[in-house]
Amino acid sequence: MLAVEECFMIKYLQRQGIGISDIARQTGHDRKTVRTTLAAPLVRPSQPGQAVRYQLGPYIEYLVKRIDEGVLNASKLYDEIKRQGYRGSRSQLRAFVQPFRTLRQAQATVRFETEPGEQAQVDWGHFGLINHRGHQRRLYAFVMTLGWSRAMYVEFTISADAAWWLRCHQHGFQFFGGVPREVLHDNLKTAVLERAANGSIHWNPRYLDLADYYGFTPKACQPYRAQTKGKVESGVKYLRRNFWLGLRFVDLADLNRQVQFWLDTVANVRIHGTTGAVPWVRLAQEQLQPLLGKPSYDTSLLSQRRSSSDCLISYDGNLYSIPAGYHRQLLLVRETEQNELLIYTSQGDELARHRLSEGYNQRIVEPAHYHGIVSLTPRPAPATQLVLSAPATAVQVAAPEVETRALSLYEALLTEVWA
Repeated sequence: MLAVEECFMIKYLQRQGIGISDIARQTGHDRKTVRTTLAAPLVRPSQPGQAVRYQLGPYIEYLVKRIDEGVLNASKLYDEIKRQGYRGSRSQLRAFVQPFRTLRQAQATVRFETEPGEQAQVDWGHFGLINHRGHQRRLYAFVMTLGWSRAMYVEFTISADAAWWLRCHQHGFQFFGGVPREVLHDNLKTAVLERAANGSIHWNPRYLDLADYYGFTPKACQPYRAQTKGKVESGVKYLRRNFWLGLRFVDLADLNRQVQFWLDTVANVRIHGTTGAVPWVRLAQEQLQPLLGKPSYDTSLLSQRRSSSDCLISYDGNLYSIPAGYHRQLLLVRETEQNELLIYTSQGDELARHRLSEGYNQRIVEPAHYHGIVSLTPRPAPATQLVLSAPATAVQVAAPEVETRALSLYEALLTEVWA
């Protein structure tokens, strides 16, 4: 005779619209047993020992509701119903939850195929630490997988912040030569600022602006259902097993050169185990939205800094000069993807332009910023290293064309993020 937990699971599966044959296969019982169980009442008062076995009875409705919300931790559920008056054993609750866990694992293996050009899935993978410019930094891999062709894009970074979240999306679109209609991802703060109980999402405004610029719809996984982006998670695992193991590299740039070569010669030219086709060949039929020469989206990292009395602002561990007369003011700062630091007044007038320093505790100074200032008292030399900023005309940077936007837009975005 089946335990009440098994009987309940069989009835639960039927309510989900699952047929008798599939229920028999998932539960391990024959179809005759399934039919008998479905026809019989769940509780049989004449059974000996029933008073003990069915102590869970008053809490089943609550437990099923919590399980449907994704809570499958028996210890957590035990604490919750214990506060409601449950006096049964923890093992009885575990026996009740276990079939649901098995069902959830079986459901997670179901593949959901998408139409050409419909969806890309993105995720971050953590790959330990890297020595970057003399400092230990966390190493991340951004992975974007197209749902239909399974073509992959990978980029290693030392940050998973909002700026690199936007940049890696843009680099992925440029790599594929187009944009999918939808991008699926986790509920990361770089994308989702808040998710209400009713399911409504308060999106990060800069991510929404990127989506509007390129014409895709962002989509966040349901809480506790991250497996819905299984294609990209499989891509991260493939990256670890096929590319990362035994790898040697000099620095971040070398690592990205190697992963680009791997994408072009291994990952995207192999016969994919699920589709049975070569991702690079399928990409030509992916029907992505074309870029059509669209300028790169401005992915500058935006922030505000207050200048010091000696006409410096602090940024990422270094000090940068601004023209005399703008001391002790709140200024807008843009860090561009080309490693430039641009400093503006609150009205949007550009004050200074510096190359970002690769070190720490340095003063990057443009001598012209201090013309006309007379020091009344001698000052000791600073303990930090003084670096004279090269004139902007002396810096040769091969920068891509970037869409120009009014600074008022950045201020509005900053205001909304910090509100």
